[in-house]
Amino acid sequence: MALPFLFGVHNHQPLGNFDHVIARLTEESYLPFLQAASENPHFRFSLHVSGILLRWWEDHYPKLFDLLGTLIDRGQIEPVCGGFFEPILVAIPRDDRKEQVLRHKDYLKRQFGRTPVGLWLTERVWEQSLVEDLVNLGIHYVVVDDRHFLVSGFEKEALYGYYYTEAEAQKLAVFPIDETLRYAIPFWPVERLAQYLQDVSFRGGELAIYFDDGEKFGAWPGTRKWVYEDGWLKRFLDALREWQEAGRIEILTFEEALKRVPAKGLAYLPTASYAEMEEWALPANRILELLELEKRLKPEKTRFAAFIRGGHWRNFFVKYPESNHLHKRMYLVSALSREKFSPEARLDLLAAQCNDAYWHGIFGGLYLPHLRQALWEKLLSAEAKLRAATKPEILAQDIDFDGKEEIFFASEKAVLVFKPSYGGQLVEWSSLSTCHNYQNVLTRRFEAYHESIKHPEEPPEVEEGVFSIHQLKKRPSEEVLKALCYDWYERHSLVEHFFDPSRGLEDFVRCDFGEWGDFANQPFHWHRTADELLFFRDGGLYPPGSERRPLLLRKRVKIRRAGRKLLLAYEFEYRAAEETRCFFGVEFNLYPLFLAQGQGGFRVDGKEFSVQEPLEGQVQKASFRGKGETLEIRLPEKARFFLFPVKTVSQSEAGFDLTVQGLSFMPFWPLTLKPGMRHQLELALELKP
Repeated sequence: MALPFLFGVHNHQPLGNFDHVIARLTEESYLPFLQAASENPHFRFSLHVSGILLRWWEDHYPKLFDLLGTLIDRGQIEPVCGGFFEPILVAIPRDDRKEQVLRHKDYLKRQFGRTPVGLWLTERVWEQSLVEDLVNLGIHYVVVDDRHFLVSGFEKEALYGYYYTEAEAQKLAVFPIDETLRYAIPFWPVERLAQYLQDVSFRGGELAIYFDDGEKFGAWPGTRKWVYEDGWLKRFLDALREWQEAGRIEILTFEEALKRVPAKGLAYLPTASYAEMEEWALPANRILELLELEKRLKPEKTRFAAFIRGGHWRNFFVKYPESNHLHKRMYLVSALSREKFSPEARLDLLAAQCNDAYWHGIFGGLYLPHLRQALWEKLLSAEAKLRAATKPEILAQDIDFDGKEEIFFASEKAVLVFKPSYGGQLVEWSSLSTCHNYQNVLTRRFEAYHESIKHPEEPPEVEEGVFSIHQLKKRPSEEVLKALCYDWYERHSLVEHFFDPSRGLEDFVRCDFGEWGDFANQPFHWHRTADELLFFRDGGLYPPGSERRPLLLRKRVKIRRAGRKLLLAYEFEYRAAEETRCFFGVEFNLYPLFLAQGQGGFRVDGKEFSVQEPLEGQVQKASFRGKGETLEIRLPEKARFFLFPVKTVSQSEAGFDLTVQGLSFMPFWPLTLKPGMRHQLELALELKP
């Protein structure tokens, strides 16, 4: 009896990815794959393409869009839907989840005349709560990893078929993707793949199930040569024809299998994703412990793999506070969009739910500023439409769900968020005129793969085929090695430092500048009078070898021009018996418009400076110029300053990337604090058109 072979392909590019990158991927992977399919009418498969990529093809590659329509008309392709903007469905509000899926279904019906019944689950992030919503939206099946079943106690041999699951008396079919096939295609030679499919058939498998990234076919390292130039895809498609003619396999789409092959039974799946994702969601040190455990279990790792689990996808919001802030702000704007309905705002909001920049694994994701920027632009564009002609308001609410109140200011011009529990820092300053968050900066953190940068391994030799992206060994450059350093506080603005006067610019760059104060990331008390916020902390200074020297710090923030201007006033009350000499600095970590746009620059007192390398000098007025808007910082008199580009080291499919996440700018002053002394200092910040 022929083994039904289900072949699925998932294609997606993040919101905000560069046109030239998507064009290259289209030419190297998406287009040649579909062209090869069109020349092999026996090859039938299920295809998911995110709404983002479909619209891009529609606008930029009409020939590919037309080819896709032809293959769907022929019955070669079964279109599969998802959330239109490729969100993690369980991580967005329920109403938005439904709208995302309906938009994708309607688009496919309108463009290609087919209403999909299957759903590609973004990053295979599954929670049982999805069942009722998906069934009510007309979805008949989803695909997940076989791991979702294995961690529930299923045996591998029982997963060559599909199951039904239920919730609230609603029934949904669930197909487990065979992990072996996921790692085999297109990396194994065709002959080895044929032997595996034969083994599945001999063992009584009812289905061979494959569904994975289309970028594997030409875009992943080494695959363009292997898949096209060396002829793997041609050999594979020829082999499929031969196997089908010989009665060894039968090529079916997932929709056809659902109609023709009985389900194997009932299954309940835990909250899960694929193994690598669960690993990446762990804190960095726990990832290293997990990897150590897996090494200790060899050669028994395969036997016990189902019982070894990483973290929950939502814990990326714990691991990366920047992601969490963006996500929870999305909640706020989503709620606002239901109060003040605007179709254009809703579309912007849904776009801001695109998943890629909310997390990080083997791909850049969160570490790519242009992807975060794209989400912030869409979110703030939605908010600008919804807040038009509204009066300024200041609220105290727990925006990030950590149990501590933030201060939230919003007007038709700007949004500001202060965090009293964390240094009274300014964690968001968004201009609704340019839809830009000046605080979109990523903190430099230790990542588990930094261990492999410090202690690189020799890449193993491949005997046959080509390596999967997960197996590639990457060698770092000297520049990458030098850039490995970590921040002990999160990179927001209004960060107050009292530091060792012997330290210099290089120490500041490496975040090792002899902090003496306990203010930068510690809790402040606060209260409000009209449009003024007062933060205060009864803290202290700790010079080396000295006991605590009490110091009361007050930070007053006056909000002017509907949030486009801030007047800052600092007051110190020094209460120690000993004199203390140190530097006092106010740090601003900024993502200026010119980093996002490539237009504009940094000026000090009217003179242009490069921000490519660390910089120090004297300043009274600093300007961060962008197209349409300038952020200006004014001091009452000249002060010294440090500035440097904040660079992170992250991994990608090609190797290790050194990425500028923003600029750290700190004016600072020498202080001689004497017993009973009071001192004041003022600054002004303004967004100017």
